[in-house]
Amino acid sequence: MNTFQAGDVILVTGASSGIGRATALLCNQAGATVIASGRDVVALHALSDICAVPERLYAEPRDLCADLNSLPAWIQDLRRRYGKLRGMAFCAGQTWNLPMALYTPEVANQAFDICCHAPLMAGRGFCDRRNNTGRGAAVVFIAAAAALDPNPGQGIYGAAKAALTVGARCLAKEMAMRGIRVNCISPGLVQTPMMEDTVRQLGQDFLEREAPLYPLGFGQPDDVAQLAVFLLSDAARWLSGQNVPLTGGR
Repeated sequence: MNTFQAGDVILVTGASSGIGRATALLCNQAGATVIASGRDVVALHALSDICAVPERLYAEPRDLCADLNSLPAWIQDLRRRYGKLRGMAFCAGQTWNLPMALYTPEVANQAFDICCHAPLMAGRGFCDRRNNTGRGAAVVFIAAAAALDPNPGQGIYGAAKAALTVGARCLAKEMAMRGIRVNCISPGLVQTPMMEDTVRQLGQDFLEREAPLYPLGFGQPDDVAQLAVFLLSDAARWLSGQNVPLTGGR
């Protein structure tokens, strides 16, 4: 049985790799028409070769931070071309691992642009009543466990993701009367290119210290995608304004 109805359109950002890729593929498999956005054009177009229903997947390459103020207009343009959006999974992101001794506004602004400003600007565009299907529409933002309990070196990244969760909670309250749901997922370590970046920045010993803290092991992209699809679906119709930790028992 399909999770989504025929004609349901879902935008997935960060779809060229990791959690976004897994979410785009699972939404497509579950019956949705997927607009897959990301910066890697080749990887985006390759999704058509591996998705369940290629005719229901459309690649829309975009650097989300190139012009933050234009994101609502971009969402509106997608609506004009593909129809009103039933859901959005904002999975695009980047990790920063620096001690607070190296904190600068310039570095922090880069982290906040992709981890907070871009998702909330896209959320603003999605929640414009002209762009979504109304009651039952849903947004899922991928935050991070660092928003709740950052490791050393994750102060900037954790702060940006924490700001996202607060903004998302407020957006959920503002949209509740219209029946639009907004939730966050805060994953722990998931085996993605972003996790590889973290290991390169913090060293292999970071991974060795973390591994024993995950009794269920490190996550896979599909572990997060399954929860994202649930939160986008009508099965989660009574769930909004939440930040769901997904951390393998850490």
